[in-house]
Amino acid sequence: MNYRRIPFVNTQADAISLENAVEVVFVAIERRNKLHIVFLNALKIHEIEKDSRMAEAVSAAELILADGVPIVWASRLFGRPLPGRVNGTDLFELLLARSEREGKRIFLLGATEKHLDDLMRVLRQSYPKLNIAGYRNGYFSDSDDVAVIEQINLSGADILFLGFSSPKKELWAYKHKHEILAPVIQGVGGSFDVVAGIIPRAPRWMQKYGLEWLDRVIREPRRMLKRYMISNTNFVYLTLRALFREKVLRQS
Repeated sequence: MNYRRIPFVNTQADAISLENAVEVVFVAIERRNKLHIVFLNALKIHEIEKDSRMAEAVSAAELILADGVPIVWASRLFGRPLPGRVNGTDLFELLLARSEREGKRIFLLGATEKHLDDLMRVLRQSYPKLNIAGYRNGYFSDSDDVAVIEQINLSGADILFLGFSSPKKELWAYKHKHEILAPVIQGVGGSFDVVAGIIPRAPRWMQKYGLEWLDRVIREPRRMLKRYMISNTNFVYLTLRALFREKVLRQS
């Protein structure tokens, strides 16, 4: 399936819908093509700007999806509108459901042992026929990478879900994706905890208007307030800077 990659602020994004992203994943599985999926939001744009390793990891991904509603809004300002938001948790759940139907094998890597146990319990209830090829908590050192990758490869997984936070999930997948035999790697971050019911999702109206960050600030003000104030302000600045530069180029 073809989709268009467009320049966006300080990186790129793929113009593709949630439904078509699911199709791309299963085509990659059938063809055994490597597909590293990353997601863009205001915080990620901020991280890309300050970390060249993050910029490289994101640009090298085979599928770059607009998770944040502000990303979709900003794309319209550039005259290159994205078709809509592709939320990481939504994609995770759709891939779980289709993997169950089609007998695809998944591997879960990340979170604490307790949270992973909670997730496994929910998945076995919600997707009783899902082939969970393996799982492992995310607490390991760089020296354990070889053993962890061997465990993933021996499982025969078709999809590897990474429950790490950013930038670890992007950097780890970028570093190791050609050593990992699973064709598809999706970084899901905190979606393990959301699906397990440990952390509730933001209300639908907040999701619709791109205010999930505000929900997180309300729940964890000490940890999240400063983080999002900085990243959201910088996202606005970077977007305006990119718009100005494009305007100057058009006029020159």
